[in-house]
Amino acid sequence: MFSQEFSFSTGYLTAFLSGCLFAPSLLTFWLVNGILDFSTALVLGAVISPAGLQIRVLAYLLLVPTFLVLRAGFHLAHPVHRRQVLSGSCPRTEVLSLDWFSVGILATGLPLSLQDLGPWIGMNTVFLVGLIVLPRFVSPSVARGSKASTIIVAPLLFVYAKYGDSFSALPDPAEVLGPVTTFVLSDATTGALLRVVNSLSLGPILIGVFAIMMNHVLTHPEVRSIPVVRHTLPDRDPDRVVLFSAALGTVFYLIVVALATGSLTVIPRI
Repeated sequence: MFSQEFSFSTGYLTAFLSGCLFAPSLLTFWLVNGILDFSTALVLGAVISPAGLQIRVLAYLLLVPTFLVLRAGFHLAHPVHRRQVLSGSCPRTEVLSLDWFSVGILATGLPLSLQDLGPWIGMNTVFLVGLIVLPRFVSPSVARGSKASTIIVAPLLFVYAKYGDSFSALPDPAEVLGPVTTFVLSDATTGALLRVVNSLSLGPILIGVFAIMMNHVLTHPEVRSIPVVRHTLPDRDPDRVVLFSAALGTVFYLIVVALATGSLTVIPRI
């Protein structure tokens, strides 16, 4: 009976693999999303040490198998979903999103990037004005030009404000952009934020709230109307799915860190 039910050509294993619990597109998303996320994290400064990068790469390698096990476990534990999955159909209920489940792996390093708070303020101010505020008061053609230029200017502004003082050929960012755009948090403040975000008691909640905010920002009508960029943006997911997926993904990452380092922070020391 076991060999019949779980043979590769017939039975439950076929329904499991060819149904909604797994699809080749997951691996495509995993590869493309990983390249984009890790390259962005390196530029933003969310990963600054080889050890931190290694642990995050390890967690990312385990991401899809863990996600599939969790999703399969939920559907197979639910009596109605179990019958649907084993019959080869997909339950309509969306509980986990791989897009948001992966957020915690790199978002837990954001306090390292936010130490240079000024460049973040400058970049997001340009994004806010160029993508959302200005297009409301100008003609459609001017709005398209504003959005296209904004997605180029804002990242360049961030890179210049953050790394411009490392190049002697460039003028000092503080003199060009002013003190606000080059403001830096203290090491003590950055360390406290890092401990909070990477704690088991507070980290998943904070990352979940951050994911909900990004879910609304990335799916804002003004952002989705940007040519080319709109094809790379996700559809808006329900907040409960985003919160649960991001929080659970953060717990997964913190467990990987604990297994790799032997250290797990439950309540942060501020």
